[in-house]
Amino acid sequence: MTVKELIQTAIDNLPEEQLDELYQLIKNFTASKNNLLEEKPSLFKRHFPVENMVGKAKILGDMVSPIVDEEDWECLK
Repeated sequence: MTVKELIQTAIDNLPEEQLDELYQLIKNFTASKNNLLEEKPSLFKRHFPVENMVGKAKILGDMVSPIVDEEDWECLK
């Protein structure tokens, strides 16, 4: 017996109230799947730099080579 036939047999033997529950479950699953597949606009707005600050920022250091020596870090004292 194929999987499809097994499922059909199980559905045929369900009581009426369970058939209604199964129908609602399939209906909700299909609706949820369709909602996931739809293109949705991003929930978050993209942040752009303030126009009058563009090009004025300077990077002074990074995690590879910090701008100050480790001995000068106040947070470690």
